Amino acid sequence: MMNAALLELFATISDIDAASTSERALKIFEGVLHRFGLHSCLITGFPVPHDSEWHRAILHDGWSREWFMRYESEGHFPHDPCAARSRLSAKPFFWHQLPAGGLTPRGRLVMDEAAEFGMKDGICVPIHVPLAGPAVVTAASDRIDVPPGAMPLIETLCVHLFRKVSGWENRSDRDEGSPLTPRERELLQWSAQGKTNEDISCILGIATHTVESHQRNIRDKLDAINIVHAVVKALRRDEIQI
Repeated sequence: MMNAALLELFATISDIDAASTSERALKIFEGVLHRFGLHSCLITGFPVPHDSEWHRAILHDGWSREWFMRYESEGHFPHDPCAARSRLSAKPFFWHQLPAGGLTPRGRLVMDEAAEFGMKDGICVPIHVPLAGPAVVTAASDRIDVPPGAMPLIETLCVHLFRKVSGWENRSDRDEGSPLTPRERELLQWSAQGKTNEDISCILGIATHTVESHQRNIRDKLDAINIVHAVVKALRRDEIQI
């Protein structure tokens, strides 16, 4: 990962943490999304698919009023393929990655109508909250420009924002998890410098699967969703520096 991108992410997360209201945090978040062409943002939990009051789980509605009314009046929620995939997978995805051949006719209708309302492509970052069920941060527009390497950064930011606006995480990162071992800090320091697992394996003289094992332990200790998130959390705890 690039140091500049990581430092910008760190600064953005710090700004979100310092925001006095959820509205201010969302403004900061949406400013980042706009750089990638993403505009229509929705943050919501998922009740059971056929719950007619599904909109009670919405934390932030950044959809256009016209699209929201269409989505609700047509009963799209139980048939939304983005919602269905987000329930089952914790991995972020682009809308265009939904398998066209695997969509039901109603699912295809949801996506086609979204495109008519200026949401031709987008991203979904599923959030799986312990004991509280699945949720998602999703954003879209008529044309997006998200480089593949930016997805881990966006995912980290989405999860952090969700925790901020939902009140899921109230403790300081400094108080979370166990301290890292010297070897884990060393490995994470190299990850922060943009080194791949194969690079780190060569630098430290250990097997790649050992690097991956260390990374799993790091993510578990820091309650991180990916290695980028782990780097940010370690920076905030002063366990590593860049």
